[in-house]
Amino acid sequence: MSPLSPRTGPAAWVEPGFVDGVGVALPLLTVRSAAPGPVVAIGANIHGDEVNGVAVVHRLAAWLPQQLARGVVHLMPSLNPRGLDEGQRRIPGDDLDPNRAYPGNAAGSPAERLAWRVWQELRARGTQLYIDLHTDATGAMPYAIVDRVVQGSDARALAERCVRLAEGTGLTVLREYPADRYLRFDLHRSLPGALVNQRGVAALTIEVGPRRCIDAEAVDLGTQATIGVLAAAGLCAGAAPPHGSRKGGGPWRREGGPRTTRAGLLVPLLRPGQDFHRGDSLAELRELDGTVIERLVARFDGFVVAWPEVGRVGSGTTCATLAIRDE
Repeated sequence: MSPLSPRTGPAAWVEPGFVDGVGVALPLLTVRSAAPGPVVAIGANIHGDEVNGVAVVHRLAAWLPQQLARGVVHLMPSLNPRGLDEGQRRIPGDDLDPNRAYPGNAAGSPAERLAWRVWQELRARGTQLYIDLHTDATGAMPYAIVDRVVQGSDARALAERCVRLAEGTGLTVLREYPADRYLRFDLHRSLPGALVNQRGVAALTIEVGPRRCIDAEAVDLGTQATIGVLAAAGLCAGAAPPHGSRKGGGPWRREGGPRTTRAGLLVPLLRPGQDFHRGDSLAELRELDGTVIERLVARFDGFVVAWPEVGRVGSGTTCATLAIRDE
């Protein structure tokens, strides 16, 4: 039987879960092994329009009761149920990105109150590893991303552990932007970023699949990648094989593509996963009559990770997510 196929047997324990800061219930499922081991939490749908992780959590809830060899896994299928209901990234009525609000504020905006409640729940459960399930854009290559550890006495050791765990996904592993931009973009206030930097807890993000619909292939791959992390942490068998898109030869880090200086139709010239060299044309901007008004040129060697899900872009738009060598 495929390791991704649900088996007949006991389901994960459905716990009362917890209520966010504005009265919305967040379900929680827990799988406990008889053998002691790490406490892991897996969360999905912190951005309400990123839905494949919800189905990955459901698949894990069917698989783990028969496969978990040691430790405890807490599964949180949606960390933004109201955003899911509305099909939007943020919490309705709050402009703050809910994944830039950690560790939260019990008296703050809806996103900050939700972040505070999730943060307290993870603390109370003694979480030692956190896996955040996200999606990028339609057609993006799948990848795992690890945060910059910018504080703490054992920052280097923690960063290296996060990379090792991310490699267990079988996907391309990207490190975040350099520390100055990491802080400027408030990535240390994402849930994984806050956990590694404020609590010294290992964390990583898996980016697989399109955003707004459940995609069977993406659910299979996301489940396999997550099981691979759990196997790397010693909780179960099931190491993930290298995915066909995986890029070696790193380390790699995330980088924004060149910015446009005009408004126009964005026409990519390379597919996600394709390599490029400094000076290569990555994309064109065109007028509606087809006239090329700007060529967007690579400043480094690397490969394309994703293109934005837009047609026409304005001046000053970052045209792509790229990966370049992390020197």
